[in-house]
Amino acid sequence: MASLNLNQIISNSNTSFAVNRRPGLRLPSRIGLRVLASASASAEPDLSITVNGLQMPNPFVIGSGPPGTNYTVMKRAFDEGWGAVVAKTVSLDAAKVINVTPRYARLRAGANGSAKGQIIGWENIELISDRPLETMLKEFKQLKALYPDRILIASIMEEYNKAAWEELIDRVEETGIDAIEVNFSCPHGMPERKMGAAVGQDCRLLEEVCGWINAKATVPVWAKMTPNITDITEPARVALRSGSEGVSAINTIMSVMGIDLKTLRPEPCVEGFAFSDSVICEFSIGLALI
Repeated sequence: MASLNLNQIISNSNTSFAVNRRPGLRLPSRIGLRVLASASASAEPDLSITVNGLQMPNPFVIGSGPPGTNYTVMKRAFDEGWGAVVAKTVSLDAAKVINVTPRYARLRAGANGSAKGQIIGWENIELISDRPLETMLKEFKQLKALYPDRILIASIMEEYNKAAWEELIDRVEETGIDAIEVNFSCPHGMPERKMGAAVGQDCRLLEEVCGWINAKATVPVWAKMTPNITDITEPARVALRSGSEGVSAINTIMSVMGIDLKTLRPEPCVEGFAFSDSVICEFSIGLALI
């Protein structure tokens, strides 16, 4: 995870603003990440860091997605030593979400997607969590009880509805989660309901929704940026100006569907149909303003 200073975010811009801090939120006095090394050469280095007042044993964070889809996989991440986990995105009504199968396809480096080429990423048409919110909230509580020293971040996404956003924030905060990542980046996120990237690509909507969220939340809020936009710095400035403690990047990148040259079927293919999908690359970027 990298860190950005506020001056870096707004450099070369005539826009000036301050990041609003929510009442009662205790933040470190220094700007940036602190990585401490042990004085003893024989001891392992101390990788603990402080981000937005969150004490992490190390800067390694599992991004929101399949590795954070349920209690078992998030527990495994903590058991393996990860400092923080961003859970898979949740919303109030999981019944609206239908994740089909198959929803992944291999992205290979070989010529014309040769089956012998090295796998360099995955194409996916997966939506947010389709598990009941009550189930996810119960598992958040279990994880925080078992790992009080690890950071659990709830990823949330809702429709263009202030009351729905406020209810969702209340419910995830009741579980004891440490921070909130707001999914303004999912390219599959039901744009007809103004969800996901449909908000992240519209700075006017983003400013309004960020205002609702930051007026309600009592824990640090990170706004997750979409890469599917001409200038990612514009929504980042809006999110920070609207009170978010930080921004995170990025979600999946829109791409052209893969084609099986033997069958001429798209990949992934669900009952003969498919649509524009996204690429999950071998890297991700985390940005936090402290």
